[in-house]
Amino acid sequence: MTIWAIFSFIGGVGLFLLGMKLMTEGLKVAAGDALRHILAWATHSRLRGVASGALITGLVQSSSAVIFATIGFVNAGVLGLGPAVSVIYGANLGTTMTTWLVSVAGLQFSLKAFALPFIGLGMLLQVMGRRATLQALGTALAGFGLFFLGLDVLTGLFADAGELVAPVPPESGVLTLALYCLIGVIMTVMMQSSSAALAVILTAAAGGLVGLPAAAAMMVGANIGTTSTAAFAAIGATPNARRVAASHVLFNLVEAVAVFLLFGLLLWWVQLLSGFPDAGGSVAVALAIFHTSGKLIGLTLMWPLTPFLVRWLERQFAPEGRSLAHAEYLDKTALETPSVGLQAVRQELNRVEDGTTALLRAALQSPPPEGLQLSRQQGDLRALLDTINEAIQGFSSHDLPGDLAAQLPELLRITHDLEEMGERALELHTLARRLPALSPPEAAQVEPGQRLSALALAAVADVGRQAQQASADPNHESLPSVDAFEARYQTVKQQLLAAGAARQLPSRQMGDWLDYYSNLRRIVLLAARIGMHLDTWPKE
Repeated sequence: MTIWAIFSFIGGVGLFLLGMKLMTEGLKVAAGDALRHILAWATHSRLRGVASGALITGLVQSSSAVIFATIGFVNAGVLGLGPAVSVIYGANLGTTMTTWLVSVAGLQFSLKAFALPFIGLGMLLQVMGRRATLQALGTALAGFGLFFLGLDVLTGLFADAGELVAPVPPESGVLTLALYCLIGVIMTVMMQSSSAALAVILTAAAGGLVGLPAAAAMMVGANIGTTSTAAFAAIGATPNARRVAASHVLFNLVEAVAVFLLFGLLLWWVQLLSGFPDAGGSVAVALAIFHTSGKLIGLTLMWPLTPFLVRWLERQFAPEGRSLAHAEYLDKTALETPSVGLQAVRQELNRVEDGTTALLRAALQSPPPEGLQLSRQQGDLRALLDTINEAIQGFSSHDLPGDLAAQLPELLRITHDLEEMGERALELHTLARRLPALSPPEAAQVEPGQRLSALALAAVADVGRQAQQASADPNHESLPSVDAFEARYQTVKQQLLAAGAARQLPSRQMGDWLDYYSNLRRIVLLAARIGMHLDTWPKE
């Protein structure tokens, strides 16, 4: 094989990978919330989970993208672990779409004539489309054309090479098959795409470079190698991400072992169905049947074991101490699909909201606790908010539909308000350490539940439950708990000013109490605004 042929091979694989990348990214944006609805549909039964995983993988031509999205939905609470495992099974089954596309469509007619119109139409939509969804659809169509254009390069290259290079000897001993399996693993890990590796294997077999047993063994290796993507993604990820990745690895390993044990029988079966070689059938079709049969065997073996697998996985990868500073739902897998990532952001914001409420409760204790402990809590909250802000800003690099893009500024305002709430809670603590336990107006109040601190905590705790009712009524301007706090605040403020004017309270102490209650009021108003946004967020 000449240097030019090597460069042509690299270019063909590059076109294939670029086409798949464009297809995946374009369809994820063009589909919008359709991906979320299809996966949510999977929660009803295991069979639906398999069907939805296979359908989405067949559409986007990337099981890795579906696995990342599934992990994100598990993190966001949209999918439970059981349905997610079923979706993983379906995603593995959906990869057979690539082999059938290549074997039936890709090797039967002029690929270039098929690919170029898609590239032209896709770029026309990309340039002329006014909506983000149309532009994303254009990206996906152009990617589909590049997918087949790369396949055309590989097909022509291997067809020519088959005439110049002696085919690989057709021995099918155990060690030889294991070596071919290892080659398939290495190819997939290097390309980070089992679909690309399968396309290379199919076109090489169709060009006569490798025989059916060797190509079949390489396919098994490609199925093992594709688990590397999920395994790498699970490093440093959330426990849910690691559980879903583990189910993917286990499925493919069980399938690989079963296929190797039944290797001879499977080869006889695919030759019988495809008519290769005696009846003039296609080796590519035979390999597509082999690939599909292997997936069905893996699904048959894993199906009855799924309840036990889910229970076992739920006991694995337990977090080592839950730290508020570290994201629990948001990781790089969730960021692959913006609609999924935004749901994970919401979950993390709920954690920050709960942590800020706990910080406020601690700051209002009497006597005040040590400041170092509260500063550490605020530092953890700030670290988590930094992670959330980075994720929100990262979404801007995607071609987002208008409704999703409009949510980003609102999210950043929520994180800013949450951070201000934490800072003002620390200021309350600082002021409380140099003030008496109660202000003169509060000391005269015998009912602890009517003190401003108690009313503030009640308002902050109640605001989330009240926000949905308030947003449903356009004439409702504020929340009942906030109204109660505000009325009491104005009364106490006037009493403090009156006490200062009558020289019943030193002016400096009066100013400190006014600052204290002003900070408390600001916290309540921020909580009301944050709760309104969080509780009216779209729920699936």
